[in-house]
Amino acid sequence: QTLVVTHSNANNRPTEIVAQDLPLEILYEDEHMVVLNKAAGMVVHPAAGNWDGTVVNALAYYLPRSPHGAGELVNEDITAELEGLNANREGMDGEIVAFRPGIVHRLDKGTTGILIVAKTRPSLTALSASFANRQVRKTYLAITVGNPGKRVVINKPIGRHPIHRQRMRVVPDPTQKNSSGKSTEDKGNYKPGRRALSYVDTLAFDGKLSLVHVRIETGRTHQIRVHLQDRHTPVYGDELYGIAEWNNRLSKSYQISRPLLHAHQLEINHPVSGEKMVFIAPMAEDMTRIGDLVWPDGRVEQPAFFGSLEGKQV
Repeated sequence: QTLVVTHSNANNRPTEIVAQDLPLEILYEDEHMVVLNKAAGMVVHPAAGNWDGTVVNALAYYLPRSPHGAGELVNEDITAELEGLNANREGMDGEIVAFRPGIVHRLDKGTTGILIVAKTRPSLTALSASFANRQVRKTYLAITVGNPGKRVVINKPIGRHPIHRQRMRVVPDPTQKNSSGKSTEDKGNYKPGRRALSYVDTLAFDGKLSLVHVRIETGRTHQIRVHLQDRHTPVYGDELYGIAEWNNRLSKSYQISRPLLHAHQLEINHPVSGEKMVFIAPMAEDMTRIGDLVWPDGRVEQPAFFGSLEGKQV
């Protein structure tokens, strides 16, 4: 099965989403939506540099075979309607709309955890509204270098870095002065960031690394990674915002080359019934290995984080 989309092939851009038989861990599915535990290294939807091998490619293969029905992801007629619904969705950064049918939020390539995808037009509208209106409660787990602290509120705007365009940053207040009495920002080229609010709580600290719980009220691009970097406690393994020496150690000692960040829990109302639903996914195996070292009693105290519901060592 292939979802054909109606975009020109400028710059060798593909004109269809190719269905690919790729592994998906499905936490929940009905005729309206599917909830996944996304694997590390998997991009959510096709875009420049990753035209295939994405969650959308995998769903294009899986959904026609789903016992809950295919929905409308594989219906080419939905493409034009999706454009209007998706055009201004937060965090999508102006990418090709038709290459992300059903996508209402994203996780970075290296981030694991809960991802919700709509299967129908009404579900897409309802889920998009829930995210846009801050009616979704999203909590993450992260391994950080250093200790961010207990019950920390980070309320700092985020915008694109003016020089390194693939990166985001906390946008400084243009009224602030440096030690020389000069503004930290060029007011002539100043672009305000978008509001970003994160709640961070350290669960365990071994003197070097922490396992932290993060709840985000907003969903800016790279929000958690940027906020933790700004606090000088970056996500372990983060190639964009982390510490190279620590990242190299993680790669050499544990063969892990990704940010240790996981979307652990998501609370949302069902797009049709309105029923409150809570989805939980344990950390991936690589992150669990580091989590065990940082928090030896974690499997007993918070078994849901480690995928051991009875708190047993596995």
